[in-house]
Amino acid sequence: MTNDAYPVAVIRKYLLGQLPESETERLDEQSIADDECAELVRAVEYDLADAFVRGELHGTELEYFRARFMTTSRQREAVRFAEALQSLAVPSGQPRVPEPSHGERPAGGPRWTRWLLVAAVFVLAMASAWQAFDNRALRARLAGAESAREALERDRQRRDADASQRRATVQPSAGAEQTPLATLVLAPQLRGASRVPTLALTGSSGDLVVRLDLEPVDYPAYTAMLLTATGTREAWRADQLSARSIAGQKTLDLHLPVTVLSAEEYLIRVSGRPVRGASEIVGEYRFAVVK
Repeated sequence: MTNDAYPVAVIRKYLLGQLPESETERLDEQSIADDECAELVRAVEYDLADAFVRGELHGTELEYFRARFMTTSRQREAVRFAEALQSLAVPSGQPRVPEPSHGERPAGGPRWTRWLLVAAVFVLAMASAWQAFDNRALRARLAGAESAREALERDRQRRDADASQRRATVQPSAGAEQTPLATLVLAPQLRGASRVPTLALTGSSGDLVVRLDLEPVDYPAYTAMLLTATGTREAWRADQLSARSIAGQKTLDLHLPVTVLSAEEYLIRVSGRPVRGASEIVGEYRFAVVK
């Protein structure tokens, strides 16, 4: 955010409420998120307050100033600050007040008034500086809270994905130990590829372990669907799956029950599930089964 992005003239219209609503909303967001923009807005606020006190605002600018400018405590403090500074200036041509002669007490004249005004200006300056510091600290606390919330959400999604993957795995019946009938490693199907990996199954129970090599993308969770080659029938599905890394390669492990497989060609479609938004297809894997 620089002065070139928003010149002083634009900031001035923004403070007077003369900008279109869309531009006003953009500057509202920038003045909160960007420290440089916030400092520029404060500087123009002080300039406007000085111009008002010196009587340099006229016409529509003066009307907008009176109607829109003094709507926050910071803007009202800026005007009071400018008035205090203006009262310290001695107009040219004003006769100098003679110093009291020896033995005379000053009759509560301009010297004491000037010191009181200097003290008031100092107090207002300290109040403005403290408010700016407090606003910056508040933005930092809000950013920290948002980061912590997002970390908790990612951790919750990982736990849900692990639990869902465990539920998707077929559990062996009591007293019987099931071992995978075979392990199939598949890479994403290339466009125009004519050869399809073929697997011969001899058993009628158990699992087919399929390891899918993923494209170099990363999602917190995945969904895998087993479809017939024509894509007209869904034979099996697993949600909230987590990928693991093997020698730098992201992979996804599936346990397909043999009972859902027939002697035909299949398509495994994998979709990535982002933290926000809709799922996106990240790969398709074809293979054929013969029995």
